[in-house]
Amino acid sequence: MKKAKLQKLIISGLLILLASCTTVLYTTVDVLKPAKVAFDADATKVLLVNNTVAQPEDYGHITEFYNERARNIKLNTDSLPIFTLSVLAQELQDNEFFNNVSLETNSVNEDKDFFTVNALTPKKVDELCQKYGADVIIALDRLKVNDKISEELDERTYTYYMMLELRFDSYWTIHYPGGKTFQSMNFKDTVYWNAESYKRKRALLELPRREDALIDGALYVGKNTVKRFVPYWDKADRYFFSNSDKYMKQGIDSMYVRSWDAAIDIWKKGLERNANDTKSKLANNISVAYEINGDIENALVYAKMAYEYAVNDILQNYDHYVDIAQHYQDVIERKKEIQLLNTQIGN
Repeated sequence: MKKAKLQKLIISGLLILLASCTTVLYTTVDVLKPAKVAFDADATKVLLVNNTVAQPEDYGHITEFYNERARNIKLNTDSLPIFTLSVLAQELQDNEFFNNVSLETNSVNEDKDFFTVNALTPKKVDELCQKYGADVIIALDRLKVNDKISEELDERTYTYYMMLELRFDSYWTIHYPGGKTFQSMNFKDTVYWNAESYKRKRALLELPRREDALIDGALYVGKNTVKRFVPYWDKADRYFFSNSDKYMKQGIDSMYVRSWDAAIDIWKKGLERNANDTKSKLANNISVAYEINGDIENALVYAKMAYEYAVNDILQNYDHYVDIAQHYQDVIERKKEIQLLNTQIGN
């Protein structure tokens, strides 16, 4: 099924920060993050279904200028679910999490009540799965948007500040053929634009056209939603420490050439010959190196060790303590995420 693989962390850059007698080396690493849902292991062909009712034109669109009453604006948003689903379909295809991605853009919802969310019936699920050869359906049951143009005036500088804000609520359900139960979820996304000018009209013109902004917002919802359904790559911050200790420095030299095993061995030797302050930093470095190597179990062992050394050292630099404590929590969270990932990608 899932072609995504649980890979090692990828180190992507290094920035050196000086702090007292200790050098802090900052890097970002790429980590695979779990989705918010887990599909059945045999779900290889997904169908995206438009099951929405059109939002009323006179609902959710407001303009409120400075010293004026808010006004309701009429806007047609019928096409927004299509934009959202089309982007989601493309992102899922590019992601290759599923073997096949199909899309039903025309709404299959025959109801007329926008304010009631009705999920697909088991009969409809079976019909659609048979039509498209799908073994799982992701249905968009409602896409609601509240958009507002607001204005403020700074009377000291006589500057107009304009903002166009879009708040999307999307309601989704996941269905399998032959089943009477389904999984439902609700996501919220916000998109906004700012503009300022000494002239009200110019500030307003610097904002995008409302219709274009709504389309951009719907596209954003679709692109952002893929992270909720399938695992995705994200960046995480990590820190290495260095000081005048010879073991610390030798390990850092190995780290620069990506020789993580050698760095770990050197730093472990340093643990036997140093005080708590340096031990906490050595253990932290070992933990990060293990994490980059994909060994989350040992990463957690040494992250905990670093934290305990830091807690028991009354001379520990507070900023360093915060970094070490944060890394310990990050590794705990990473272990939980990896366990979830193993379920989601079938490892």
